[in-house]
Amino acid sequence: MAAAYTRAVPSVRIALVLPYGARSDGFFPDTFAGQLAADARAAGHHAEVVRVYYDGDRGAGDAAIAARLAAWLDAGGFDVVALERVFDPAPIAAWKAGAPHRRVVLVVRGDSIEPTPEVDAIVGWRRGATRAGHTRRAVTVWQIADAFAALIAALAAGDDPAMVPGVATVVAGDVAHASPLPPEAGPRRAVAPVLDHAAIASGDASPPIVRRTVFGNAGCPYAADPRALPMYRDLAWPTDVEVAERGCAFCSLGGDYERRADAEVIASLVAQAAHIARHAPATRELVLDDQHALRYLAELITAAAAAGVPPLRWLFAARSDTFLRERPRVEAAITAAAATGATVELYLTGFEAWSDAELARYNKGTTVAEQLAAVAAMRALAANHPRAFAFAEAKGHSLILWNPWTTPRDLAQSIATIRAHRLTELFTELGRNRLRLYPDLPIYYAAARDGALVDAWPDGDHGAGRGKGYHAERPWRFLDPRTALAWRLADGLRARLGRQTELAQLAACAAFAEAWTGGEADVGAAAAGVLAAIDALAARLTALARRTGLPRRGHQVRAHAGSLEAAIHATTPPGAIVLDEPITTARVEAAATLARDGVGVVARAAAFADPAVARALAAAGLTAASLRPGPDPAVDAAGVAALAAAGVRALELRVPLTAATLAAPTAPVARARALPITQLRVEVPLDELGLGDAAAALAALDAIVAAATHHDLALEASPLDAGDRLATWMPVVPSTPP
Repeated sequence: MAAAYTRAVPSVRIALVLPYGARSDGFFPDTFAGQLAADARAAGHHAEVVRVYYDGDRGAGDAAIAARLAAWLDAGGFDVVALERVFDPAPIAAWKAGAPHRRVVLVVRGDSIEPTPEVDAIVGWRRGATRAGHTRRAVTVWQIADAFAALIAALAAGDDPAMVPGVATVVAGDVAHASPLPPEAGPRRAVAPVLDHAAIASGDASPPIVRRTVFGNAGCPYAADPRALPMYRDLAWPTDVEVAERGCAFCSLGGDYERRADAEVIASLVAQAAHIARHAPATRELVLDDQHALRYLAELITAAAAAGVPPLRWLFAARSDTFLRERPRVEAAITAAAATGATVELYLTGFEAWSDAELARYNKGTTVAEQLAAVAAMRALAANHPRAFAFAEAKGHSLILWNPWTTPRDLAQSIATIRAHRLTELFTELGRNRLRLYPDLPIYYAAARDGALVDAWPDGDHGAGRGKGYHAERPWRFLDPRTALAWRLADGLRARLGRQTELAQLAACAAFAEAWTGGEADVGAAAAGVLAAIDALAARLTALARRTGLPRRGHQVRAHAGSLEAAIHATTPPGAIVLDEPITTARVEAAATLARDGVGVVARAAAFADPAVARALAAAGLTAASLRPGPDPAVDAAGVAALAAAGVRALELRVPLTAATLAAPTAPVARARALPITQLRVEVPLDELGLGDAAAALAALDAIVAAATHHDLALEASPLDAGDRLATWMPVVPSTPP
């Protein structure tokens, strides 16, 4: 973006399309499309930006959105559609087929991308090599914007797009001619994007836009050579393909980093922030598109405040090892944020895996131990500076749980570490995070060498790109059929049970797959058999929870479950509150000031074996407890008795269906008869049961129901999708005897 453009050719109508795989903007930089629109308008063209929010159901909802996009493009009379990514080509291809002059342009800002059949040209396809020649250049948004403007001018004038520097022409899905992006033509001008966008979404209710992107230095400074590792040492790739030869083996950004003077970068970012604050005042977060923004972050926060930019949340990226090494810079940025009313949040740390074997495959240059140390540092800073620093709210940290080489043991190690260190706060949708392969990445050629590439995804699978909103990637297969089974099971369980118990689901899948001895041809039948047993168990639990006959039901009330902070800020006062561990008198007292119908806890029975603990919690306002059993029934009995003696009368004992319970399913019922409990609750933690025992669990459940009926014990059942985490109901003492 070296200079403003003036109209010298006929006007072109341009649609800049931003497709999203779900009803969220995520971290895709809408401001770049907005800048292309601003440049086009300055040159006398008509340009609009449209956000397209798919439902993510891969069915009727997505098809309806695609149809609306095609209709919108037709109605707008557009000549050119420009996109940064294509995961659903159908509406674009349908629009293009409507008239011979219509053109589709891909704009490559740095992510991996490939030509697809509906595309006519790609801006930024070829970058050229670095001066050292060891990898391809990082390119700036200014270079891309200049080349796009030149392409639009050529199309308007009827000139050959192949003659535009930095543009590749595409014929039938293959690049026919390409030239590298030229250097920037002159001094950079301010980025001032169009921020008023059209939207297509179900019900016409698009998500509010509170997050925008601002652009700093291009590229990534991490430049380790994957060919130093045995996995990549013998790799070769075609000479006509620009490969990201340095940095993480799955990422297109590494090995080259733009190092402008900090003062220049800060001035540009402040101007971008001021423009956004002025023209989009609903913006609350700014994403710094710079892989090493820590070097100037403190100065940027101070300069933005001095320029009158309102206090915002500044999201920055940092590798885990960088975060540890440059902690003083993080603390300086926190100090600046605290002084100006802003917040800094670490939104992108490429953890990728919690298995050292997987980290090596990705050429991450770090270890699980180093990553855990970084998380500990993040948590400490957030605890000490809760207003000025955050690291887990945006949940933009990256994870790649599955790749062609993943084994069930790798998966189990990652899940075990995530559980042990409570790392779910960093991520969303753990089980869907799968490697995307493109021919500009070293890991693509390792997959090709090892026979992992395939012609098409299996039926019902569209790859990770479609679900996450990235450009369509090359299909691949798991090299270990056990991992293919684990993936199939994990996908099926998540569809049935949701994300609340996803860690337990994944742990169960890894354990079952590791012991499985079938081959690739057996995966489908094995998965279908397990999922059918899961369906039967889920249906039985649901029927039990909704029954009107024997055994008799327990007594419970709807409760506010979750954090105490959420209850405090609820729009209506909660009737009952259920707290999960850790249980403290302060938390119970705080809940008691809010709850109208009492305060309950979900905790281990053994936690109350000390009568002093039980008395203190009862005095703080505890009225009910749902108790998990531990390894020692005598200690559990002491905890139940202590709570009852302290005056907590509504006591529920949980009966988990685990592999151990299957051997003697009525034993918990027999023990419960001697305890002052008001009801039992049967529940199923899948990882403790084991997927192979789902059918046997049905028989155990029937035995428990029969025993509860025989001894006239009240029984409740948690649905399978709750696992052992159900806290939306609180046990209460009935107002009249049963």
